Amino acid sequence: MVHITEILSRFIADLRYEDLPEAVVETTKRFILDYYAACFAGIKINGKFNKITEEIFFEEGGKEDSSVLCKDMKMPVGNAAFMNAVYAHGADMDDGNRKAMGHVAAHVMSAVFALAETIDVSGKDIITAINVGYEVYNRVAAAVQPGLVRRGFHSTGTAGALACGAAAAKLLGLDEKGIYNAISLSAIQSGGLMLITESGQSCKPINPANAARSGILAAQLAKKGIESSLYPLESTKGWFHAMSDSVDETEVTDTLGESFTICESYLKPYPSCRHTHCGIEAALKIRQMFLDNYGRIDFRNVERITVYIYPNAIRVAGNIQMPQTDEESKFSVHYALAVAFLRGHFDLEDLKVSDVEPEIYEIIKKIDIIPDESMENAKAGIRGAKVCLRCIDGTVYESDIKIPKGDAANPFTVQELHRKLAACADGVITEKQQSCLISFVESFENIEKYYSINSFLEAERK
Repeated sequence: MVHITEILSRFIADLRYEDLPEAVVETTKRFILDYYAACFAGIKINGKFNKITEEIFFEEGGKEDSSVLCKDMKMPVGNAAFMNAVYAHGADMDDGNRKAMGHVAAHVMSAVFALAETIDVSGKDIITAINVGYEVYNRVAAAVQPGLVRRGFHSTGTAGALACGAAAAKLLGLDEKGIYNAISLSAIQSGGLMLITESGQSCKPINPANAARSGILAAQLAKKGIESSLYPLESTKGWFHAMSDSVDETEVTDTLGESFTICESYLKPYPSCRHTHCGIEAALKIRQMFLDNYGRIDFRNVERITVYIYPNAIRVAGNIQMPQTDEESKFSVHYALAVAFLRGHFDLEDLKVSDVEPEIYEIIKKIDIIPDESMENAKAGIRGAKVCLRCIDGTVYESDIKIPKGDAANPFTVQELHRKLAACADGVITEKQQSCLISFVESFENIEKYYSINSFLEAERK
């Protein structure tokens, strides 16, 4: 038996900030800024779920350990991590990893930042812990895909718990044995179902939120000397075998310590499930071709739109044709493509379906989605779609998007990331605070002792 948990624990215990290449540090800082952008978007978008969850925790009270983003009060560290993860995943604008088939910062950064407020750690310590979380999440989740998602599990919650336990253990300075126990304690707590992509989508953030809270608890227990199950990943009753029938352990071990998977992860330009993004981009390109030819967008000249896309995208986001709620609109390839083609964008405001123009629904009726396995190849970096639009006059427009915007092979520019922050943060923090946040993150490795981001933003507001 290959002892994967031991290999991971030894790697985490040995990892130092100085082992991180400059490119990894710079990428981490960009992802930190994107995390805050996603949080601000989630604060604006997922209002009902946010409000009720806040009320439950605020009424519960408890030790004032850690800050909740943009709120005046603190709460116990685990609850604060939970609440911030709810915000981070609330608009589906948070980062992710295609091999892992899920999101990372929402749980890892929520756990790390909440815990960092309770102990004496530097910016370098935080960057190191964040990369521990990314390595564990991206590698462990990739090892069990696509079996995990086909079995109905949400890797953001399941593998997220392990990632948060490892990251929290690193931040607490645990040794190899303590890290091992933190991973084990996280594994036996992990959970989260993909059911939330079918209905009740506003509840989806509960998965990374539970992962963040569970990971912190696991690390705290391990720090106190609790010893958990042996071989939590690789045992016949362990996490790997619970999550998938097919496990590729080389996804964990290959290049571990040599390459860092945060640099293979993606940022999201659109507030919807990542599986909709290739369709959105293709629709925008076809829209421009259509305009160039006809001078205006006229849905009546569209006969059919055929979307060739990988089967997993259909399973997750291809079943809702006409969204009935704002939450459903984030998981509809049909809706996202129609909006992008007719409006020329897909932004936070486009999630609202209460007053959608009839033309959107007319275009949706003309969309056919065809499964095409050639549109996904995780090892080759392909996760795309081919969209063919046929006009009544016989003209055909095609766009083939293999790698959507924000992927490591098609990355954001710094300016694009700043524009995303501005769009997400509008109405939540001021333009001055946004500029100061950018400067704060750009020099994050120079922080000698981390304090609440709320304290920083409040100081800059004044």
